[in-house]
Amino acid sequence: MFSCDFIKSTVNMNSENLFNGGPVALNLSTYKQLGYYQLLDPKGPHIYGYHLYRTILKIFLLIVQFITIFGVMGFFIEMGDTDTNPGKSNSFELIIILTNCSLSSLKMYTLISNSKIIWDLFDLTRTDFLRCSRHSKLITENFVKRCKKSTTITIWIARSFLVGLILWVMGPFISNEEYTEPNTVHRHKNIINIKFPVTVNTYNSYYFVFYLMEVAVGFCIVYGSVLIDAYLMSFCWIISAQYQSVTKAFATFGYNKQGSPKDIYKDFKSIIIDHQNVYLKMKSFYAVVRPITLIHVFAYSCSLIMYAYVIVTIFNSKESFIIAEIMKIVMTVSNVTIEVFIFCYLFELIDNKKEDVNFGLYSCNWTGMDIKFKQLLLMSMKMNNANRLKLKASPDVTINRPFFANVIHTCFKIVSVLIQTQSIDLLN
Repeated sequence: MFSCDFIKSTVNMNSENLFNGGPVALNLSTYKQLGYYQLLDPKGPHIYGYHLYRTILKIFLLIVQFITIFGVMGFFIEMGDTDTNPGKSNSFELIIILTNCSLSSLKMYTLISNSKIIWDLFDLTRTDFLRCSRHSKLITENFVKRCKKSTTITIWIARSFLVGLILWVMGPFISNEEYTEPNTVHRHKNIINIKFPVTVNTYNSYYFVFYLMEVAVGFCIVYGSVLIDAYLMSFCWIISAQYQSVTKAFATFGYNKQGSPKDIYKDFKSIIIDHQNVYLKMKSFYAVVRPITLIHVFAYSCSLIMYAYVIVTIFNSKESFIIAEIMKIVMTVSNVTIEVFIFCYLFELIDNKKEDVNFGLYSCNWTGMDIKFKQLLLMSMKMNNANRLKLKASPDVTINRPFFANVIHTCFKIVSVLIQTQSIDLLN
């Protein structure tokens, strides 16, 4: 294997970039800033046997769900609001947002419930996870670069979501300027305008309380998205990079014969063991992420439909809208579309890199080996073909780029139907 000096120079080793005593390719400080690392760390602070950070998150999720249920009750109670303009109070938009909040809570709960499995997956990020000496310095450099790329993408997505959250949080301070006339029966504009089952006077009197409640809902959606993104993107990049390393190790095998035939067989078997270890980690990863990913894609698809419909409604409306309202919707649509594409791209990338292993096996110098080696090679190829694990939305639908195209196509079809329905209602 490569020397410890090379690892230090490549990974920029420090005390914050170690996992179980070994250097990792990920920048763990980024994940600590997001609170992702602390939630998973089994050695974190405990109170009466309960993990402190996970307990705080569970309490927060419980509070947010009470707020969501309280807000949903407003749909079943008649209130004295005079503002019934659908452009100002969109029940369809509100239902989607509250649904996304519940789904974000479910995703985060699923994540922390499987914290032990996810913590074990961090071994994949170690630069010495692959034990075979065939994994050269060049292969390791490529692995580190791919891991750094995943961290960079995660940072930019977190920043874009933070900007979006700020736009949503600051929106009411701009929108409420239009309701300065005395004796108004309008509710003050809020972040997402949840229909809390209280009177207008009560709502306006305790506006700051309801504002904080909606901030909690917005933070739950954003933090849940960023947390899941950090997890999914990081490990998708890492698994694909590890498969690429295994493929290159197989492809270069046999061209520089060194040592006795016994050592050559031992070296080849060590690559097979590395291959199996990556597969087992991927299997554990898929077991955790399948429900999270399906919820994520479903929630984002619904959000994309809703916001696309809202944008079209705004442009077709004769009513004037504040630029901040338009900006926050456009920002949200951009984030959602990019994220759905990234997920579909990354899971397709894993499938492609996994399939490339057979090409790597075929590319080794098997023609210069004996019949025993050829039999072992054939067995390895059959074993790789037998492990056809893929992330699927259904038995026939795989999460990949064609799936993303179908999601976008379906979204536009649904939006067009909603617009036509709205046009017919206006004509009647």
